[in-house]
Amino acid sequence: MEFIKRINRQQFAFLFCCLLLIALIYSKFMISVSMIALLVISVFHLDFNKSFPLGFNPSLKSNFLNLFSNKAYLACSIFFFIVLISGLWSEDTPYWLERLRIKLPFLLMPFAIISIPPFSERQYMSLFYFLVILMFFSSLIVGVNYLLHFETITETIKRGKSIPTPMHHIRYSLVLAFSILAGIVLWWKKFYLKYKWERYIIGFTTLFLFYFIHVLSVRSGLFVIYLSLLFFSIRYIYLTRRYKLGIATILVLIVLPLIAYKTIKSFKAKIDYAQMDMQMYNQGQGKDYSDAERIISYKAGIKIGNKNPLFGVGAGDLKKEVQSYYEEQFIDISAPKMPHNQLISTYAGTGLIGLIVFCFAFFYPLWYRNNYKEALFASLHLIVFFSFMVENTIETSIGVAFYSFFLLIGLNYLSRKENELSV
Repeated sequence: MEFIKRINRQQFAFLFCCLLLIALIYSKFMISVSMIALLVISVFHLDFNKSFPLGFNPSLKSNFLNLFSNKAYLACSIFFFIVLISGLWSEDTPYWLERLRIKLPFLLMPFAIISIPPFSERQYMSLFYFLVILMFFSSLIVGVNYLLHFETITETIKRGKSIPTPMHHIRYSLVLAFSILAGIVLWWKKFYLKYKWERYIIGFTTLFLFYFIHVLSVRSGLFVIYLSLLFFSIRYIYLTRRYKLGIATILVLIVLPLIAYKTIKSFKAKIDYAQMDMQMYNQGQGKDYSDAERIISYKAGIKIGNKNPLFGVGAGDLKKEVQSYYEEQFIDISAPKMPHNQLISTYAGTGLIGLIVFCFAFFYPLWYRNNYKEALFASLHLIVFFSFMVENTIETSIGVAFYSFFLLIGLNYLSRKENELSV
């Protein structure tokens, strides 16, 4: 009890943030528990000096005022309201309610996070330190399992399957890619918790994760990490004018996939499968191959959006419209795929107006008060935006949790820097 008394609201929040990071990888249920816990500590207050210790947070009113005065936090809630408003022209109410449920963290979590006293730079970096170490041990477990069943799993990769991961392999690869960028930033900033030599552990861990993302060979993760590293290399050249080092880095990024193809069996199997996949699609026989299904889903989303280009068919009716499209155009495909592109899905469901509002909501926090200058905050937006090209990133509870958590924690930390500059 004495230990609990000594923990303040910010320390409680930090513990639940760490728990949420673990939940992102291992438990959908714990994601909800962690988010609810963060919301609870923002609304209620514990005071053990009183006979009844539980009461409302005395800062409740001021936190609401802070929320409505911070436009970056408010922009986050737009993702929820886009789906909410599209219900006006959605007939499939159950599916529309399901979409709303998934987007609910965008409405509730901004208040939960703005109610936490702003994290210091050390606390903020510590979360990413924990993420990198967490992903390192998780990757070790995945890797050991792969080695124990090497031949069996490699054969399944040749048929378009993936190495078993604690959560959906695509989401896992995106978290892994973000962890690599986080490790690079931690190394660059020379961050450590207690001992300077920890920096070398972070460096080794980051290199291992970069190697492992090639072993995992999930193309979505590889796509976003290479594009992100390319972007940062170009940005480095622009800011420092160190052309030789920057160009050398870009050349290394070009050569590394070729080396991986020659040395990593799972990577080679995935690339060979992708080539066969596209050949089958070009021959009109790709209905049972993942890349062909992805391209077909893009076309479906665009065709559906074009039915009502301004407002879309309604987020609630998108699934029904996709099924109708497949029944008309691809009757031999038994399992229709939703558009594997967040922007196309948004266009199909809410039209050009919805897509423009969606893009505003996504980019506004990045440009708000020059937040793009913070490396980890910019890294998050790079990873998530590039993932939009190949996935419905925030149409799943894990995707929403991943993006909303790091977005809002970043805004929480940046608010401290804003306050320090204004003093």
